[in-house]
Amino acid sequence: MKKHIYNITFIIGCYWRWVFLPASIIAAQIAWLNREYLFRYSPFSYLLNDAQAKIANYSIMAMVGVVALLAVIKMIRKPVFEEIGINRRLRQTGFRNSDGKYPVLVSKHRDKYKKRGYVYTVRNYGISIVDFDNRKHQLVTVFNGRAGLIEYGRTAAITHIHVIPRKYDTPNIISENDDYMVRDLINLLVVGRTGSGKSYALAVILGALARYNPDIRITICDYKKSSFAQYEGTPNFYGYEDVPDGIRVFYKEFTERLEANDVERNKRKRVLLIDEYGALIAAQEKKQADELRTMVANMLFMGRSLGIIVIIGIQRADSEHFKSGARDQFMAILSLGNLSREQKQMLFADYKDEMIADNGLGEGYLLVDGKGLDRVKIAAVNDHARLDKVIRQAMNH
Repeated sequence: MKKHIYNITFIIGCYWRWVFLPASIIAAQIAWLNREYLFRYSPFSYLLNDAQAKIANYSIMAMVGVVALLAVIKMIRKPVFEEIGINRRLRQTGFRNSDGKYPVLVSKHRDKYKKRGYVYTVRNYGISIVDFDNRKHQLVTVFNGRAGLIEYGRTAAITHIHVIPRKYDTPNIISENDDYMVRDLINLLVVGRTGSGKSYALAVILGALARYNPDIRITICDYKKSSFAQYEGTPNFYGYEDVPDGIRVFYKEFTERLEANDVERNKRKRVLLIDEYGALIAAQEKKQADELRTMVANMLFMGRSLGIIVIIGIQRADSEHFKSGARDQFMAILSLGNLSREQKQMLFADYKDEMIADNGLGEGYLLVDGKGLDRVKIAAVNDHARLDKVIRQAMNH
């Protein structure tokens, strides 16, 4: 509702301000000058005595006046001047079609996918989305914020530009103490070089999963047996040479669920974490490497409805580590540190131009189900013992 109200006032402010505002002022002046006539024939004059009717009429007029004043202030202060400024900056970029027409702002409303984001709707006059994408660095200046997802509206004549204002373009925090990362998590790929905070992030995510899913069971396969070595001896932990066996055991649960198709069983989530997956595949003989890739691919393709979550930590998500099409089944991709140009193209092709921040330890980008890119930061863990306890309990289920 707020979105529609804002759009109406925006359109009125942008295209009818020189008619609507003077007309409103004139109508208000006429109403005031003829208030005695209006009061005489108002419903209150038939229901109340003269003194009461006069008070009621003046109260109604005062309320209408306040509402009208607020509406006028809003139209002047925000939409009108913002529309003028944005259209001026669009022209300054030289962004026009073959006939010399520039994009024109039509409306603005809140982005339902981004807490503090906005969607600017422009009439594109035939300028393609590719052209808009190629000018994202200029759109930052136009809209005073980072331009993310760019898409057509109901017709190709309209383009929607999702923008995060500069003052809100700060990393979202991924913490074990909230469900921001895990509320709808399925099939997560975590990519980062050594020293990027990848394994730390995986532990925080496992902790959040365990905290907000009491019936969840976690299986950890740590090929290098370093990042999660503290869980050695805990049920459902597999390290180094035991990792292939751990994946097979988990895969058995997957196939049983696939065959049983038990709705209640499928509600109890099961998580498989494979850390250093690239090193694992590279170290196997061809036959066993193909077996592992096939099992992982099948779980990625068919595990969603079965309550199966696959989380993979890897330094480089090269295609050779996955069966054809399997890598595209990750509904969420978390990159930490600064990825190479090749990795950005490989994993974030539609968003690579947005990945311009110089990320420190535990900082990066999160892409969830193609709904735009978020900059994120892994929160510091204040109580490591408590985090380990929560994860161990989930491994023991």
